Order: sequence, then structure tokens, then C-alpha cells
Amino acid sequence: MAKDAHTGMKLPSDGSYMQLFYDPIYHVNDGGKEIVDQGLVIDTRIIHQQSNQFSNVGGYQSPTNPKNLEKFEPLFTYVEEHLNKFMDHLGCNKPALKYAGGGLWVNINGRGHYNKPHNHPETHFSGIYYVEVPEHSGALYFQRRQMQSFQIEALCGDKNPEYGPLFEVMPEKGDLFLFPSEMYHGVYPNFSRQDRISVSFNINIRGWAA
Repeated sequence: MAKDAHTGMKLPSDGSYMQLFYDPIYHVNDGGKEIVDQGLVIDTRIIHQQSNQFSNVGGYQSPTNPKNLEKFEPLFTYVEEHLNKFMDHLGCNKPALKYAGGGLWVNINGRGHYNKPHNHPETHFSGIYYVEVPEHSGALYFQRRQMQSFQIEALCGDKNPEYGPLFEVMPEKGDLFLFPSEMYHGVYPNFSRQDRISVSFNINIRGWAA
């Protein structure tokens, strides 16, 4: 009977299937705490009026690590707490880890604005915190990294929607998503007449904490 070459565990032999690869995503909602409020985002835009252009098509994106970065410290504390839980869920072998911010910026997307699929190379974990999410303001999606079989998707998609090219989720205010930085992701156009507001960031593992 076939065994896993690393663990020695026997593979299922009863005709069941194995899902070999997966992309882990962590999600939590702040429950109304407003870890970052709209006022802080507006203040950031007043300090840095010119928008960066990276993955965003239209809308506003602040510089990475804006001048008032220290005001976002509650978000980093919140993220570190949940990044540790994320790694626990993944079964990571870790004593107390030391994290360092790998960049933070705010996003304000008005009507018709969106973010193209992209990833964040040369960082370890990335995340998005949603400050304001009006109705019809566009879903967040994660993009499959490898090609998929059209036949399997077409014939089996009802029971296995995760097999398709995208995983799509409609976020709500206070949602936090954490994921490995190499994952491609994007946001669909905002079709509401109000701004969709989020904070994006990267986190790196810098070594063992003392």
C-alpha cells in the first residue's frame, strides 16, 4: 500500500480522493471594534494627497508606510494576534515569533474603481482590513496559481466550486484577511456610490523573539 514518503502514513485505498494542495486564508471580523476608523484613513489622505498607482485602477492608494504610520499600531497588534492563531491553525512549529511590518497603505475605491490581480513578492504574509464596505462595492477574490481542467470545472463545479480559477468573497466592515504573500488576489469594481475603504499590509517573520 502506498505511503507518504515523508510521514510514512498510508494513503487512502478505499477509492476516496485526496486534495493535495491548498492555499490557506485566515479570516476574522473585529466585531465592531473599528481597529481602524474612517477618520484615520481620511487623515492619511490629507497628509498624502497624491495617489500611488500599483494594482489599483482609479481610486486612491496612499504611499507605503505613510507619515502617520504609528497611528496604525492597534492594527499591527491585532494582526500579530491573529497571525499567531493562523500559524497555529496551520500546525506551525513556533516558539514566540518576532514579526516586523513589511509595509502598510490605505485604499479608497470610489464608483468603478478596482484592483487588478497581483501578489506581494519578497514578503511573507499579506493582509487586508476592511474599514468601510458599502453594498455592491465589489468582492475580493483569490486567483488560482495553476491551470485547471475546464471539463472538471464545468462538470463538477456545483459540488466542488473551489476547483475553479477564483475564490470570491464579499467582505464586510471589520473583516481581516491574512494569507501568504505569493497568493494572487484582486478586488472587483465598486458599483456603489460610496467609497470602499481598506488597509493593506505585509508582515515578515524576522526571527525568534527573545
